[in-house]
Amino acid sequence: MFDRSALIAVSAAGMVALSGAANAETAEEFYAGKAITMTVAAATGGMADTVARAFAQVFASHIPGQPQIIVQNMPGAGGLVGGAYFARAAKNDGTEIAFLLGNVITTPMITGNTQFDPRKMAWIGAINSGDYPYATYAYESSPVQSADQLFDTEMVIGATSFTNYNRVFPAMMNDYAGTKFKIVAGYKGSGEVELAMERSEADGWFTGSQHIRELVGNAGAMIKEGHLKPILLMASKPDPRHPDLPIAMDYITDPDNRQVAQFLLDSSSVGRPIAVPQGMPDELIDALRTAMAETFADPAFADFVKASGLGEAELQTPEELQTLIDGFYATPEAVLEKVRTFTNGQ
Repeated sequence: MFDRSALIAVSAAGMVALSGAANAETAEEFYAGKAITMTVAAATGGMADTVARAFAQVFASHIPGQPQIIVQNMPGAGGLVGGAYFARAAKNDGTEIAFLLGNVITTPMITGNTQFDPRKMAWIGAINSGDYPYATYAYESSPVQSADQLFDTEMVIGATSFTNYNRVFPAMMNDYAGTKFKIVAGYKGSGEVELAMERSEADGWFTGSQHIRELVGNAGAMIKEGHLKPILLMASKPDPRHPDLPIAMDYITDPDNRQVAQFLLDSSSVGRPIAVPQGMPDELIDALRTAMAETFADPAFADFVKASGLGEAELQTPEELQTLIDGFYATPEAVLEKVRTFTNGQ
């Protein structure tokens, strides 16, 4: 007669051994021959999409096993549509990754939208583009050609979603500094805003400051050709490279308003964060983080960055990103209430 309990014990041990063997699969073994879907929370053809595709090419070559990366675009609500989809439906098996917009870090805490919570993501890092990501640009046909004219002449600003910084910043300047921006939101991406300026539907827009520094991308070409002119930096400190350009904080004097403005400026500097779902195997998360660091050390990435129009790129580590998130979520409610007047839909 056999010992039934002994057989069960042996069977269980065998299952554990098999499970251990499966879990012992390396990142290289897992990713070899596989494809990763990268959800880009922005429209095709815009700056974020261009940067994401440029990044993906180099990034994939540094992931163990060199999987293929397939980009899918999911724009809307200032990046929250893509973020919410990813948080709700993305697999945590290592085959999905999100390329997000920076404002998804703070927008949920401001709007109360619980579909995406940055504290419930595993962060791979972020692509930053400097201390003041935004600037105000005037098209050649705009009646406003300097920051000082913003206070007595209306300037039509093209913007995308209500919560995007390209709408939030001009709204903030109207309320806190007395500018006369007329904001037209609803454009699907930077390409549509550029076309709107060419058609005289808009006088200018708020977009990346890298266009000033590097003269890259479509906006950089427009600056170089004299069609587009930077007139105001959305910054709290002057840029020594452009000492003649005024900064937003030059015009905001009330201490309480300055605190709100600083929150918005800080939150806009997050850049383009990259995340995977929580619960993904640690080895795969570590492999992706290492691949991102190696991407920034790869000379080929600098060429892709320049060609993409990002101008310059700084790696923000997962630890640095987490510190920022913790700081934002410690913001006093009184400050957040004022921030909500600019970012919440009407």
